Amino acid sequence: MASPRTRNSVPSWIENPYPHVEHSIISFPAKHILLVTINRPEFRNCLPVEATIELGALWKWYDAEPELRCAVFTGAGDKAFCAGMDLKQRLDIIDTNDVAWEYPQGGFGGMTNRTGKKPIICAVNGHAHGGGFEIVLNADVTFASPNATFALPEVLRGVAALAGALPRAMHLFGNHRCMDLILTGRRLSIEEAVQWGLVKEVVSQDKLVARAVEYAIEIASNAPDSVIISRLAAREAWETGVSRATMRGQELWAEAMLKSKNASEGLTAYREKRDPNWFPSHL
Repeated sequence: MASPRTRNSVPSWIENPYPHVEHSIISFPAKHILLVTINRPEFRNCLPVEATIELGALWKWYDAEPELRCAVFTGAGDKAFCAGMDLKQRLDIIDTNDVAWEYPQGGFGGMTNRTGKKPIICAVNGHAHGGGFEIVLNADVTFASPNATFALPEVLRGVAALAGALPRAMHLFGNHRCMDLILTGRRLSIEEAVQWGLVKEVVSQDKLVARAVEYAIEIASNAPDSVIISRLAAREAWETGVSRATMRGQELWAEAMLKSKNASEGLTAYREKRDPNWFPSHL
């Protein structure tokens, strides 16, 4: 568990204080710009449930804050943007049969099924795996460092990426590329990510966040209402199909998957750093 973070000074043009956040650093690098940095580099910026709840509240605050126009989302360190869900915490919840806190409406990281009003730019400073990749798939624009990789390794852990990634990957990449990723759990290289249209620009680690902020400032210089309306109008074709598909996936499969022997085995093997021994499927 990350220790509480000291709140950065909030500029005078912010009307309302942002929600309490312990697992991320909040800053305002320029007028109208919000910068959110996941601050768990020692855990490859994986997110426990508490961090996702915080981010869900934060993104709602961002959408409601009048003078904020664009956000940049990144991770601390130079190894990972976000390695996804805190799998050890998830296994503990399964083992103890505790009630898991529900994710916010926006999904994992408050983003994987977020529609929202305002754009969020991802600055991917390393691996974006599992839920981290699910966040990127629903970002508006993505910049990445040369060491960035993208993966949905859930099939290697006995679970599935039901937070929005599967239908979004299908829409973005098409059937064959999507199936290649989700059925093998392999890593998508930065070169492929550019080729597939996922990453707008590859930027060195030392300049990545600055470049993403520069781009956010460009967006923020445009008419705020026009940006919001243009974004929502463009996403309408996506949201009417993807969001429903995400909800159906959760309704049909999530509970049975997490209660299966294979989920426990996959997560246990991950914690014990060994290969899993799978059981026959009874879904």
